[in-house]
Amino acid sequence: MKNKNIYLVRHGETDWNREQRFQGQTDIPLNQLGREQAQAIIPMMSRLKIDSVYSSNLSRAFETAEIATSDLKLPITKDARLRETNVGEAEGMTFDQLEQKFGSNGIARWRSYEERDLDFKYTNGESKREMMFRIREVVLEIAQNSNRQNIAIFAHGMVMRALTFAFQQGVPWDYQVFANGSIHHFSWDESRPEYLKYHGKFSE
Repeated sequence: MKNKNIYLVRHGETDWNREQRFQGQTDIPLNQLGREQAQAIIPMMSRLKIDSVYSSNLSRAFETAEIATSDLKLPITKDARLRETNVGEAEGMTFDQLEQKFGSNGIARWRSYEERDLDFKYTNGESKREMMFRIREVVLEIAQNSNRQNIAIFAHGMVMRALTFAFQQGVPWDYQVFANGSIHHFSWDESRPEYLKYHGKFSE
């Protein structure tokens, strides 16, 4: 199969999203709004003719996948490599708490995708460079090995930023771009098996 569509879907809202806490790999479930956001995706999954579904093994992503693809009756393949970035000791902290502990520079370096900041990480956490290699590997593996045409991958905000940066498409930090429940379209072509093209946020 020469060309494939990859749709990355960010999980619905959690209470920690609402409180603007770093979730990282802490397993926080969807809240009621998050479930409603997942339900809103149901018709789009049919419209996109999704025929294969993968998910992070964190419950907020997997439950989003279960709800969003409920009409499709497809199996969902869990993969721990699709987890959010491990932010170590920063997990559970609000931005105010992060600034108090690490200063404004600690937040700025985490948000920065300058070469000098790609290896920055919080204690016991994962750097953006480490996370980008992890995400790039698993998504390319899915694209290369799947015999399906339209693949949905349910994951996390930093996963989407990492993937866009890994293929040098730019990394917007506007949270509305990678909002909870948003869908982002990538494509894969067998003529360039190590590359994904980013087409932007999908909207009806």
